[in-house]
Amino acid sequence: MIKSINNLKKQEKDNFNIPKSIQQVIPIQRIWTDGIFLVGKNKYSQTFKFSDINYAVASKEDKEAMFLEYGELLNSFDSGATTKITIALRRINKKDFEKEILLPFKEDGLDIYRQEYNQMLLDKAVNSNGMVREIYLTISVFKKSIEDARNYFRRVSTDIVSHLAKLGSKCIELDAREKLRILHDFYRIGEEINYNLDIKDFIKKGHNFKDYICPDGFSFKKDYFEMGKKYGRVLFLKEYASYIKDSMIAELTDMNSNMMMSIDIIPIPTDEAVKEVENRLLGVETNITNWQRKQNANNNFSAVIPYDLEQQRKESKEFLDDLTTRDQRMMFANLTLVITADTKEKLDADTETILITGRKHLCQIAPLTYQQMDGLNTALPIGVRNVKILRTLTTESLSALMPFRVQEIMDKGGINYGENAISHNLIMVNKENLQNQSSFLLGVPGSGKSFSAKELIVFLALSTDDDIMICDPEGEYSALGGEVIEVSASSKDHINPMDMVEGYGDGLNPVIDKSEFVLSLFEQLDKAGLGPKEKSIIDRCTQLTYDEYHKTGTVPTLMTLREKLLEQPEKEAGALALTLEMFTNGSLDVFAHETNVNISSRIVSYDIYKLGKQLKTMGLLVITDAMINRVSDNFKKGKRTHIFIDEIHVLFENEYSATFFNSAWRQFRKRNAYPTAITQNVQYLLASVDATTMLSNSEFIVMLNQASSDRKELGDLLNISKLQMSYITNSDAGCGLIRYGSSLVPFVNKFPKNTKLYKLMTTKPGD
Repeated sequence: MIKSINNLKKQEKDNFNIPKSIQQVIPIQRIWTDGIFLVGKNKYSQTFKFSDINYAVASKEDKEAMFLEYGELLNSFDSGATTKITIALRRINKKDFEKEILLPFKEDGLDIYRQEYNQMLLDKAVNSNGMVREIYLTISVFKKSIEDARNYFRRVSTDIVSHLAKLGSKCIELDAREKLRILHDFYRIGEEINYNLDIKDFIKKGHNFKDYICPDGFSFKKDYFEMGKKYGRVLFLKEYASYIKDSMIAELTDMNSNMMMSIDIIPIPTDEAVKEVENRLLGVETNITNWQRKQNANNNFSAVIPYDLEQQRKESKEFLDDLTTRDQRMMFANLTLVITADTKEKLDADTETILITGRKHLCQIAPLTYQQMDGLNTALPIGVRNVKILRTLTTESLSALMPFRVQEIMDKGGINYGENAISHNLIMVNKENLQNQSSFLLGVPGSGKSFSAKELIVFLALSTDDDIMICDPEGEYSALGGEVIEVSASSKDHINPMDMVEGYGDGLNPVIDKSEFVLSLFEQLDKAGLGPKEKSIIDRCTQLTYDEYHKTGTVPTLMTLREKLLEQPEKEAGALALTLEMFTNGSLDVFAHETNVNISSRIVSYDIYKLGKQLKTMGLLVITDAMINRVSDNFKKGKRTHIFIDEIHVLFENEYSATFFNSAWRQFRKRNAYPTAITQNVQYLLASVDATTMLSNSEFIVMLNQASSDRKELGDLLNISKLQMSYITNSDAGCGLIRYGSSLVPFVNKFPKNTKLYKLMTTKPGD
């Protein structure tokens, strides 16, 4: 017997006591507020929670990298401790869901839309999986005191967090309240929303924490148990297949029932493992030698070694090679899982589903007989191992029991973006949780791009008090309400591009930023480009214009700028004034007047549909500048602004407008504004270095159906695998990929057509 296992058995050896109360079933003797539990004689445990990653939709190369990195995590486990990886499935509590997700009514005339939105979410929740999948890692170690245990957990936590970070998984250490919540939600299914444990208050009153989390009753039978009004059963992996697919754990946990599945792992020191395998190999060689000696004694010199002995020799040699040359470790493992149901019939049906899934993967799963209580405590992320069944595995073999599947996006206070195409759970996005709130919406015509943008705008209007500003090149957003500003040569609505609020710009001197904006305007007016003399004159006149504004208080316009140009002695200044004449005194003087529209409305939509091709880029620049003013003003008031700019690729057609917009994009992000860029021409966008940088740095990107050339460009830029690419290839309207932080999540977003919201947002002529 291996020395480590012998020591572990001695340490875990304890007197068997029949529990006389429900509380005694829970094998926790003492807790500390930092999350360390005493679960046996000198045995301490600590639990970590780590997020799921997109293993199921990763490319073959990425899967191999994740598999190897997960193996590195397993290899990092300390041989002096027992590690338990737990996958917890629990159904979303309906009351909890309604409290966190549904929109409250405000009696502002829009409650009819909020009611439709809430009903749509409830309908989607009913049809969705409705399960929350969480993964925990529990480490148990024998130490003489809590101080020794605390120092040990502090040391190993750094290693665990760093290995999981390489996988793209975020890991947090759970405190006592969070750990007890896991147990409370399992023991008291349906009462999750009632959890409000105050540990300090319990300590003050001298109450036992077990009284708060334990169920109403326990009754353990031969192969199942009753817990309160629920039925449960503990099963274990009895027989392993020669080759286990990495999808087996995902399939076992793809159920609509509450479940806890745990894999107990006991790493063995390499020197002990090598010695053990060498002894086993020596024993096999001895048996083969004895067999050959018997055959020789019977004059059977040509006898072939029996298959079973030859196989034992081969497997022992392979195992030894794994340990000595392939950086594998010997590990003892045990898989247990507990499922619960409302009725015994449902429990039996779920059990049969699990057994069938096991047989599909050539594994045998069986219920524990007369060990249901021990199995229950082993399956839960407490830190005990009362089921002593063990299987010898290498790191690589154990890695096949892959706990990762697909990342879920279920942010509190989030906005619905459809449902996860893999798990069928709702996707609720709150961009506040991202480091960078800038976003892009990409898709070919007919992919549902405009509908998705309108859907987001409507939901922001219904669920928040934030301001919303829209640049609308196709006249599609006017139906959403708010102030619609028609920007065209014949319109009576005017926007003054020379307006400048306090705090405008990205630096200490706002005139410098305004000068950059004016340069980009002139770049649009004269396609031949500006020379160094023209740039100097424009910069000088811009400074003079605002010097006069500070003296007189009269807001300047483009006419004021033209007058300053005419005052300059250089002939180039006269040429610049002539270039500007048509846009100040001529027929295209739409931007030469003082602002005469209400730009302080909560929703402002700039409609440039009738502006014409010649003025469209200039119009986009002027609108972007007006948005900067509004964002700067809102930032001083502590108010958030959402920016939507359609056909953004137009702004990157020349150097100065691209530079100006890139600067504006940074200003939006720094001033509590969430900009969203919308375009169908991804290839044109990626032709600009500035646009490519903005796209790659954005942490939220919605990709709908893409053209073949755009798919290749996006795949290279965002590292999208071929499997993930299939979700944006000939996909239905409203379906595609969401880049959320560093993850790519496939989604499906079908909106009910028989609603007022759909009629408000649709762009299809037939609808």
